[in-house]
Amino acid sequence: MANIAFFQNRLGRTDGVSLEVDKWRIILERMGHTVHYCSGNDDVPGNYVIPELYALHPVTWKILRNGTVKFEDYASEVELERDIYAHADVIEQKILDFLEKRKIDLLIPNNLCSGGYQPAAGIAFHRVIRKTGLPAIIHSHDFYHEDSGEVSATCQTVESVYERYFPTKLPNVQHVVINRISQADLKRRKNLDAKVVPNVFDFDQDPWTEDAYNRDFREAFGLSENDLLFLQATRILDRKGIEMAIDTIARVQEPARRARLDGVQTSVGGTVGPESEIVLLCAGIVENIGISGSYWDFLKEKADGLGVDLRHVGERVRHSRGVDSAGHKIYSLWDSYVQADFVTYPSYWEGWGNQFVEAVFAKLPVLVFEYPVWTSDLREHGFQVVSLGSDLAGHDANGLVYVDWKTVERCADEIVSLLRDSGQKQRMVEHNYAVASSSFSMRNLEQQIKELIAGTGL
Repeated sequence: MANIAFFQNRLGRTDGVSLEVDKWRIILERMGHTVHYCSGNDDVPGNYVIPELYALHPVTWKILRNGTVKFEDYASEVELERDIYAHADVIEQKILDFLEKRKIDLLIPNNLCSGGYQPAAGIAFHRVIRKTGLPAIIHSHDFYHEDSGEVSATCQTVESVYERYFPTKLPNVQHVVINRISQADLKRRKNLDAKVVPNVFDFDQDPWTEDAYNRDFREAFGLSENDLLFLQATRILDRKGIEMAIDTIARVQEPARRARLDGVQTSVGGTVGPESEIVLLCAGIVENIGISGSYWDFLKEKADGLGVDLRHVGERVRHSRGVDSAGHKIYSLWDSYVQADFVTYPSYWEGWGNQFVEAVFAKLPVLVFEYPVWTSDLREHGFQVVSLGSDLAGHDANGLVYVDWKTVERCADEIVSLLRDSGQKQRMVEHNYAVASSSFSMRNLEQQIKELIAGTGL
């Protein structure tokens, strides 16, 4: 059996990469391997910390902002290049120390060699894999060249690093991507073959239910059992398209539709009435890596203008239950699904669709914008959703996206109809559950991981 190490900017969080690594860990440990985590964050027990891997490390952050957002803190590209390669030297040595201390047999970097946030880390991993000769599985959830708008090289120095090192091109490396678009792009751009391993979910676990721990979830965030809770479970960053959820909820709560919701039963046994609130609850962290940094402020401004009750609770919804430094109760991401009535998933770019599959497991109806990977990899499975379509109509003055108003009106009508017709809603969520459990379960992933491990020669 092997010692296997996962690497990422951060691990043990509620983002899609962290959650997927956790699933791989379960399967690898079930196979008898020993799994180690190595990342930049120091808030996960047992994690081996290399601070420079974390995006918010001072040097890493300076390189990231100047190399992918705005070149402003260096007098020349030569200075930036010097920082990148010096930082790579530090990261390389710390990775080598970790490999020696833990006697690692297989490296599995996640996004550090593809996403573009970490130019220095990409260089470091290339050197480490070349020097040690150890097998590696480069797991790429995102690429710097994708249309997500998150990463854009500001200068030739960073472009050249991306071209040479992202992802690692070495004979002892297997490449894994999570969708067909990435697979085709990697072949076209880099002439590299990759295996598509879609993100999955553990459909064999017990259903998430209300229990003594999460029963006060709504109360903790100022909601009653009679309020309608729309859940946005993703991180909060531009490409998540949360503004389209705000537009839709604004139409749902217009007087004629709002009146039709009276008498609807909520997920926790309440009844919607004239005094009930309609809330869009954002449970993910506010992200500011590689983007404008103003997205959440723009969302709040938009919600205020449309009279939508938008709330962020990401500080108290995390990877798992616990208590924060101030003694406040921390809920797991799964607790938020238990308390929700509807899930919004209006991303216009996703590498896969983790939160969508989570909503399907929770047997909740979902509002979806049909982003490219949805169209290429998910739609063919026949999921039933309230669809915002696949065409953006434009951007407003703050850069927030929107679809045409007729589409929003139709989605609002469909949402109200589903909430009013419990039978129709139940048939929809049961259908989606059956589809996802057949195609995207841990059983599917286990077979693919076995094939990848066999390919390493371990």
